[in-house]
Amino acid sequence: MELFFAIFFSFPVIIFSTLLTLCVLYWLVAAIGILHIDCLDVDFDGIDASPSTGLGGLLLKWGFNEVPMTLIITLISLFGWIFSYLCLRYILIHFITISWLYYLAGIIIFTISFIIATYLTAKVIKPIRPFFNKMGSLNSHKTLLGQVVVIRSSVVNEQKGEAFYEDGGAGLILQVRADSRYLFQRGDKAVLLSYDSVSNSYEIINESDFMENIK
Repeated sequence: MELFFAIFFSFPVIIFSTLLTLCVLYWLVAAIGILHIDCLDVDFDGIDASPSTGLGGLLLKWGFNEVPMTLIITLISLFGWIFSYLCLRYILIHFITISWLYYLAGIIIFTISFIIATYLTAKVIKPIRPFFNKMGSLNSHKTLLGQVVVIRSSVVNEQKGEAFYEDGGAGLILQVRADSRYLFQRGDKAVLLSYDSVSNSYEIINESDFMENIK
């Protein structure tokens, strides 16, 4: 057991150990409902999400765009931890004793572990992607129109913006757009008015204007 913990807290295993520990805590906290499922999400407004380049192209290539990012991070952390642990346990600590050479080998092992973990994660999620697609279809675009969402991005305009929809489960993060006359801030509530399939986004208005329109 002492050897296990020694390796657990050694470089490069400690990187995956930290990620995996955070993932386990995240799932435990999310399971008991203390935090929303999106509490660890990052605002990706400025990241290239086109289907052929940037982050969007990478996600599409590996099929990660169809599966919750939290699951992907958890699997990569798990596979990376297993591979790096085995390398450290049976190779690194037995054959490399020079300090600088140890850390150089550790960097190489970490890189290889990450690549292998990403590849294995892509293979594991491939057969379960249809399940998440089916879950997504339950929240069709038409059923969401008229629903109240909470703004989660710092800016919402005609080009970018994000909002969170509480569906009673994990919740949904939606791309939203607003007319220039509206000045939404993070935490404000808005109503989904229409859906644009081209940009995969919803037009939103504030609640008061929506109530006036339906009168």
